[in-house]
Amino acid sequence: MMTKKIAVFTGFLLALPCLGLAAEKKAWDKEAPENTADLLAIQKQVQKVLPKAMAATVTLQMGGSSGSGVVVNKEGLVLTAGHVSGRPGRAVTIILNDGRRLKGKALGKVDKDDSGMVQITDPPDDLPIVEFDKSKKKLPAIGQWCVAVGNPGGLDKERGAVVRVGRVISATSNTLRTDCMLLGGDSGGPLFDLNGVVIGIHSRISNRSDQNFHVSMPAFQAKWEALFDPASAVPAFLGVSTEDNEKGALVLAVRGGTPADKAGIKEDDIILKVNDKVIKEAVQLTEVIQSFRPGTDVTITILRDGKEKKLEVKLGTRAR
Repeated sequence: MMTKKIAVFTGFLLALPCLGLAAEKKAWDKEAPENTADLLAIQKQVQKVLPKAMAATVTLQMGGSSGSGVVVNKEGLVLTAGHVSGRPGRAVTIILNDGRRLKGKALGKVDKDDSGMVQITDPPDDLPIVEFDKSKKKLPAIGQWCVAVGNPGGLDKERGAVVRVGRVISATSNTLRTDCMLLGGDSGGPLFDLNGVVIGIHSRISNRSDQNFHVSMPAFQAKWEALFDPASAVPAFLGVSTEDNEKGALVLAVRGGTPADKAGIKEDDIILKVNDKVIKEAVQLTEVIQSFRPGTDVTITILRDGKEKKLEVKLGTRAR
C-alpha cells in the first residue's frame, strides 16, 4: 500500500513541470513582449514559418495587370482578392516563387467582401501549399501577431516575396485591419498567423501604416461554394412581374420566352405556392425562386378564374 502511495506521489511530482510548461504563454501570444528574449522568440518563429509561406505565395498575371495569391491545396486552388481574380473564367498566369509559370483561370468572386479564387489547370506534383483557417466564425484576436507576404510590383526572383510583420488592429466577420504596410501588387496575397496558417487575404492598401485591410477567412467560408463554382451563385429566374395580393402574388405581366411564359402562367393569375411553400407576398415569391438554381423543376400552384391549377416550370436564368 505504501509503495502505491509513493508511486502516485512521484508521478504527481513528475507531472508538475509539464503543467508549468503548458501554462506558460508563448512570446507571440502575450499582450506585448516582456523582454528581449520574447522579441527573439517572435523573430525565430517568423523565420521558422517564412520558407513555406513564401513558397506558396504566387504572382497572378491577367492581361497587363498583376496581383498576388496563395496556393492552399495540391489540386491548385489559389485564394486571392476578388478585384485581382476578376471576371470568372478569364485566363490567369500563375507564377510560382521559383519562377515557373502555370496556366489557370479565375473562378468566382464576391465584390462585397473582395474575396476571389483562381484554379491552376495543371498543377505540378511538387506544388507548394499552406494551410488556411477553415473557421466559419473565429477571428484573429486584436493584437495578434501576423505576417503579410506578397509580390508588390510582380515577382522578383532576386528579391523574393516581400514580408512584413505586424499585428491585428481590428477584426469583423468580413474584414481584418493590420499595421502590415501593403504596397501595390500585394493585393490578393496572404496574411499569416505565426503558426504559418493563412488568416486573411490582402484587399485594400493605404498610405497610412494602420489602414491595411484583408478579407477574413470566415468571409471566404461563407461564400465558398459561390467562389469555387460561380454557376452556383446564379439565381434562378421565373419571368413575371407581380404585386401583393391578399391570396398570394398577383401576376401583372409575363415576359415572352421566359420559364413562366413557357409553363403557361398568365397575367392576372395569382401565384399561391412554389412546391409546398405558400406565397404570401410578391417579394417572397422572388426570394423563393432565387433560392433555386437555374434548371430546377418546380411546381407552381396558381389561382385562375377562381380555380386552383398546378403548373410544372423549369426555372431558367435572366437574359443579359
